[in-house]
Amino acid sequence: MTPLLDILTGWLLFGGLVTCWGAITGRWLLVPPHDIGRSISESHAEVSLGVAIRLGQMGGVTLPVALSLVFLRQLQEFRDPFASWAEDAQLLALGTNWGTTWIFGFAASLLVMVTFLSLKWTRQAGWVIAALLTLALSVFPALTGHANGTEGLRWISIPGDLMHVSAAGVWIGGLTLVLLSEHSWRKQTQSPDYTLLPELVPVFSRIALPAVVVLLLTGTLAAWMHLPSLSALITTSYGKTLIVKLALVLVVLLIGFLNWRRITPRLSDVHGPLAMRKSAALEILFAHAVLLVTAVLTRTSPMDH
Repeated sequence: MTPLLDILTGWLLFGGLVTCWGAITGRWLLVPPHDIGRSISESHAEVSLGVAIRLGQMGGVTLPVALSLVFLRQLQEFRDPFASWAEDAQLLALGTNWGTTWIFGFAASLLVMVTFLSLKWTRQAGWVIAALLTLALSVFPALTGHANGTEGLRWISIPGDLMHVSAAGVWIGGLTLVLLSEHSWRKQTQSPDYTLLPELVPVFSRIALPAVVVLLLTGTLAAWMHLPSLSALITTSYGKTLIVKLALVLVVLLIGFLNWRRITPRLSDVHGPLAMRKSAALEILFAHAVLLVTAVLTRTSPMDH
């Protein structure tokens, strides 16, 4: 597998999880069930719910593809030149701890896909199942990555990594849902003056802030556990890649802060929604750049110089 395909495989996995979390965020937080109470009007909620279903289906289809590529990548590294591909694949899947974890992960990804594709029929029960399966699948990167290699600290590192992935999904996935809901509403009404943003953005902001706090805390914890020393930030490949990730995260945080402080108060103005659409799209773009660098980071040993 080429380095580029290796990175894209990781990005597909993280991107699929983020997309699924965006759908779940939209269903349970932006558009809660009737017994919890709505934060936005019913007609707008229906638009966002439709977007959430399509977003979940997109993520659900992506995840089995990503997990298949992850297996092929691992198989290439595991490969015995004197054995057949079939024999190596069977040994990897059935004879290693990594293979056992992958089997459960791949099965969960198929269930996530089927659940999201059947949401129109299963309704609320389907959303509960989708949320639980997405949460379970979000631990896969931790069980097959650096978090599982922290001897004596797995009880901290694995839950921390799970929270890190989930918080990123709620933040970036939720923002994606907001932007796509706005696009869908404007397309449906065929009027540039109709916008969902004055309703959706304040609700999302209340969700995004705790997600960002969790993301920063768990990210700091992971860096502390994986880096042998502070100097490793500039002396190891892992540390240098982490610096690139931190720089991109700071850009995303800065854009998000400007959205919150400068643009959100202007959403009722004529040009406010347009400014928010452009800024949110830029925030999502840089967030996916963070996911790409994260894919590189997961494939880089903290000890490599």
